[in-house]
Amino acid sequence: MPINTGFARAVIDGLVDGHTWISPTVGPAAVHTVHAYGMSLAWGERVDDAFDELITHLTGPGQPVSDQWLQVDPRWVSLPWLQRLNNGASSAVEEDTRVNFTFAPDLFAPVPAPDGWHLRPATAADFHWQGSVVPAAFWRDPTQFLAHGGGWVAEREGMVGSIAFSSFRFDESIELGIETHPSARGHGLGHAVASRMILGVLDSGLTPVWACRRGNHASYRLAQRLGFTPTTELPCYHLTYAAGDQGTGRSRRHRA
Repeated sequence: MPINTGFARAVIDGLVDGHTWISPTVGPAAVHTVHAYGMSLAWGERVDDAFDELITHLTGPGQPVSDQWLQVDPRWVSLPWLQRLNNGASSAVEEDTRVNFTFAPDLFAPVPAPDGWHLRPATAADFHWQGSVVPAAFWRDPTQFLAHGGGWVAEREGMVGSIAFSSFRFDESIELGIETHPSARGHGLGHAVASRMILGVLDSGLTPVWACRRGNHASYRLAQRLGFTPTTELPCYHLTYAAGDQGTGRSRRHRA
């Protein structure tokens, strides 16, 4: 598919926790994969033929996450997703836009850490850093995290203010995740750590990847400052589930 599907591939390849549903009617021609973080994708050659059962699956009980951002195979975006999801869901489904970016090396300019901060490679201890977009949301353990791209942090007097890290590694590409501590926002730390992370990715002969919701204005603007240009926009749908509708599984609210 001509969109970023790294999160779904990570689940399919067994790199991370997640769940995959396959249509009982058309088999692997209609599939839904959800990452433990809440990112999900409906895809396949016959999604239209399995549309009714896919909607029932998405809005019925047993989902392994508390909420998810559903992306759709571009071939099937014209189906009435929002209407049908809202008709079946227990709470309102919101529509947003998922933006895929392409990295333009000629637009990238590295930036230093702000005064008083220094940049260093992420360590195993940084895997457990608390926040929404953090390594523990995307990898099983510190060893796996460091083996699949690791990250960089901005630190001052022992305090980590921001982290940029590999959220997905696929083929020759690394998708970036960014998180800045609330008390350290507004000082350019995210820009600095992401810049240093990109340098490391390029030095390894890999391609940096960025994607975010169009409504995430901070991420959208930062991507452009780092040399990414928006190339593909597709609708995505935010589904939330009551505690009784969930099955077993790890969940995190998706902020990316």
